[in-house]
Amino acid sequence: MTQRILVVDDEESIRFTFDAFLTEAGYTVHSARSLSACLKKIDQQGFDLIFMDIMLGRDSGLEALRECKKRLQHTPVVMITGAPEVHTAAEAMRGGAFDYVPKPLRQETLLRVTRVALEHKNLLDQQEQLRSRLQTVFASVKEGIFVFDEELRIVDANDAAFALFECCPQVIGRLLSELNDKELAGLNEIRHMLESRCEGEIFRFEMPSTSGQTKVFSLTMAALVAERSSALSGIVMTARDETRLDALERSLEQRQRFDKMV
Repeated sequence: MTQRILVVDDEESIRFTFDAFLTEAGYTVHSARSLSACLKKIDQQGFDLIFMDIMLGRDSGLEALRECKKRLQHTPVVMITGAPEVHTAAEAMRGGAFDYVPKPLRQETLLRVTRVALEHKNLLDQQEQLRSRLQTVFASVKEGIFVFDEELRIVDANDAAFALFECCPQVIGRLLSELNDKELAGLNEIRHMLESRCEGEIFRFEMPSTSGQTKVFSLTMAALVAERSSALSGIVMTARDETRLDALERSLEQRQRFDKMV
C-alpha cells in the first residue's frame, strides 16, 4: 500500500515543492493550507506522515502539532521551519515532533527525513499489533496471570486472576507488602513463591473461598528479562485452578482403597 503523507503549509510554493519531490519518490501526497483544513483531512482518513509548517499563517504550528498528535498518536509529525525559528523548532521537538526540515527545502534532506520517519511509524505499528495480540491472548486464557515488577508490585493481571483470587483491579499498582489477605486471597503463598524465586517449580496450595469451598491451586513463575540489558525486569505468575482435578484424584484414591479392601 502506498504510504500517505500530508503537507500542511500556507505557502502554495512549499506545498507544490513537497508534492513534486514526494510524488516522484512514489508517495501519495495530500496538502492543507490551514489548521482547520488539516484536521478535516485527518478526521476523514489516516496518514503515515505529516509535514507541518511552524508558522502556519494565523494558526500556530505548535497548536496544530498538538492536535495532530491527539488524533494520530503514532503518526510522526515533521516540522517545517526557517532559520530564524530554530528555538521554535526545539520547542516543537519537546512537544512531540519527530524531526524538522529547514527552509529552503533540499530534496535529498526531505527524502531522508521521510524515509526515517516512515520506518519509525512502521516500527510503532508493528509494536502496537504485537501488543494487541498479546493482550488478546492475555485476556482470553483461563489461567490466572499476574505480572509483577522487581519490587513485587502488581503491574498487570487478567480477568481470570481477579476471579481465582477474589480480588479487584484496584490491586494493580500496589506492592504485595501493602496488601492483606482480604484484598488478595492466597497472599502469603504468592509472596512465598515470588520471594523464593523458584522459577519453573510448581507450588500447590489450598485456599478457602468466600463460598466456603476449598480451592486448590498450582502456581508457577517465570522471570521477565529486559531484551537489551538481559536484566531482570519483573516476574510473571501463572495460577491454575485444580480444584476439580484434586477432587477427582481424591475420589480415585478412595476407590482404589475400597477395591483393595474388597
